[in-house]
Amino acid sequence: MQDMQNRWFSFGLSFTLVIIMALVPSGCQRTAQNGLDTSVGSAAEIRVFYPESWEDSIQDIFTTTVFLADSNLVRFEENRKPGDPQYFESLFNFEMHSVQQHSQKDPQTLKPLHANTLVWVIDPRSAMDGNFHHAVESAIAKDTVIDNVNCRWIKDVWAKPQVVLWIFDTHSAGENLNSRWIKKHQAFLCAESYQLELRAVTTGPMRRHGALEQNRYSDSVSRLLAGKYNIDLLLNADLKLVQATNDFAWLRNENSQFHSNLMVNIYPLSPSKELTMDSAIVDRNRFTQKYLRTAEGTWVEVSSSGIFPKTFSSVIENHNKVYYLKGWYTELNTDRRGPFVRKMIIDEANQRCIAIDGFLFAPNQPRNSLMRALEIMVNQSNIKP
Repeated sequence: MQDMQNRWFSFGLSFTLVIIMALVPSGCQRTAQNGLDTSVGSAAEIRVFYPESWEDSIQDIFTTTVFLADSNLVRFEENRKPGDPQYFESLFNFEMHSVQQHSQKDPQTLKPLHANTLVWVIDPRSAMDGNFHHAVESAIAKDTVIDNVNCRWIKDVWAKPQVVLWIFDTHSAGENLNSRWIKKHQAFLCAESYQLELRAVTTGPMRRHGALEQNRYSDSVSRLLAGKYNIDLLLNADLKLVQATNDFAWLRNENSQFHSNLMVNIYPLSPSKELTMDSAIVDRNRFTQKYLRTAEGTWVEVSSSGIFPKTFSSVIENHNKVYYLKGWYTELNTDRRGPFVRKMIIDEANQRCIAIDGFLFAPNQPRNSLMRALEIMVNQSNIKP
C-alpha cells in the first residue's frame, strides 16, 4: 500500500498547532478506574462463557452466518457475490471460554477473563454464584424472555464500563436453552448488544469506553478540540491530530496495513435546518474535496456505486436533532475506498451543524473491529453543555 503521505497531500500544520501538540503529554497507560476492575476488550468482540457440556458444539453454534453481517462492510476485494455468506463482514467476533474459566486471568492483560468489555454468559440452569445474582439486581439494562429463556443485559457487574448478557432458563431444567435456541435468536441478541456497546461509557470529566485505548494524550487532544470547537469527543489514543482549522479537524492512525481517520466538519445551518441524504452527501463531499486531496490530484467523495449501501437516519440526542449517514467513500480515479460513518449534530443555539466522521482504508483484511472503534467515537460525540 502506498504511503498515505504520497496519496494525500500534506496539509501543513500551523505553527500554533505544532507548539500545542509538542506540549501534549503522550503517556501510553490507560487512565485508571476506581471501584470495579477496568474493562479491556476489542471493539466488536464478544467473550462468550459457555457450560462445559457444550464443549463439542460451541464452535459450530457461533460460526459466522449471513444474518450476523454488518452490511456496511462489503468484501469487495475478494470479488464475492452478494449470495456468498462472507460477502459482508460479521457484526461481531466471538472468543470462547468455558464458564468455569470466567474468573481466570487473561495472560495478555493480567485481568480476569470476565473483565472484557462485552460478555455473554450462557447459563442453562441459572447456576451462577450468589454474588453474581446479588450484583445483577441493581445493574439491569434490559430484561426480556424469548421462547421461555431469560435474556438479561447487565451493566458494570465485573468491570467498568461493561455490558454482560446473561442467558439463563428458569422455565425448565435448562432444556429450553440449547444450540437451536442460540442460532435462532443470535441475530437479535447481537443487535441489542451492538446498541449497548456503542453506549457503554463511564461518566465524568473524561469519559471512558473499554474498547478504546485512552490515555493522557487522547485526553489532552479531547480537551484541545473541546476548547476550539465546544464539542465533547471520545478519542482513541492511536489517532494523532494532524490538522485543526476553524471549520475542519483531522485525526489519523496510519500504518502499513490500514489507516483509520476521524474528521470534524463545522458549517452554518441551512435555512430549513433539516438535512436529507442528498444534502448530507453534498456537505461531506464539499469538505473532503477541500481538504482531502489525493496524490493523483483528485479528491475523496461518497461512492455513488450501487455496490456499497448507504443509510440515512435521524434521532434526538441530548435535546438536539442528530442525523447519521453511513456508506463508502472513494478516492476518485483510484481503486482506494473504504467505509465511513458520519454523525451530524444540529446546534441551533450556535446556528451551526457539527459533523463527526470516521472513515477507514483497510484493504484485504477484516475491518469490523477497526470500524466499530470509529463508530463508537462518532456515536459518543456531543456538543459540550
